[in-house]
Amino acid sequence: MSRNDFASGRAAFARGVAWVLAVGFAPMSAAAAQALPPQSEAAQEWPEVETVRTLLRADAAAALADCRIPGICPAGAAPVVAGEPMVRRQDDIRVAAIFGLARRLSADVVVNGELLRYQAGRAAPVAGQVSAGAYQLLSIEGACVRLRRDAADHTACLTAGRVEP
Repeated sequence: MSRNDFASGRAAFARGVAWVLAVGFAPMSAAAAQALPPQSEAAQEWPEVETVRTLLRADAAAALADCRIPGICPAGAAPVVAGEPMVRRQDDIRVAAIFGLARRLSADVVVNGELLRYQAGRAAPVAGQVSAGAYQLLSIEGACVRLRRDAADHTACLTAGRVEP
């Protein structure tokens, strides 16, 4: 048997495979062509353009309404009274971890997204972004941390959920 005897068989097999592929993929390509919407040559404008302008105008109006700088604020704006107390928003205080033993007990506390480390026996934070108005540690009691700032006490406790700074 020579290898030329198998040449005609291989050619027939190749023709059969080509025919199956052509017949099998022809309906799929026709269906895909019908499913696609026709492409328009003219570019369509974004419908959100006016929405963005509206949001920018609203943002500018809100900024001007909150304006406190003399000479920049519009004439109709109400002046801010100096004797008016500024309302401080409530701080977000979360206990991230309490660790250590007895006198060396430490607590990681997240205050408004800033991680501070307190150590039992020390009022000021020992690590983190320490500022003059930082909370002072009163005590670490069980799973809770007692803090003080501006003569107001705050208590925050560990939660079962995950704490993210």
